[in-house]
Amino acid sequence: MTESEPVGSITEEAFKLFRAMSTTPHAHSEGEEAATHVCTATWCPVCQVVGFVQDNPEALAQVSQSAATLARSLRDLFDAAMKPEDEK
Repeated sequence: MTESEPVGSITEEAFKLFRAMSTTPHAHSEGEEAATHVCTATWCPVCQVVGFVQDNPEALAQVSQSAATLARSLRDLFDAAMKPEDEK
């Protein structure tokens, strides 16, 4: 059994996901060729997102921060809605 990386905050995990999406895929095992996405059209949304993230790494940080703020706001809203009436 291998030790896995600890799970981070929503922002950290979103950053890891976007970073993984924006890097070139690596081979899964020795001798195996890496799977790559070959874009045959300029409208491919995957290629557009990856290209944008590679050209604008600061945008990824801003999106991650916005996602974390949204998550906190939703959590606060949910907490307020779940409080008993006498505590409000």
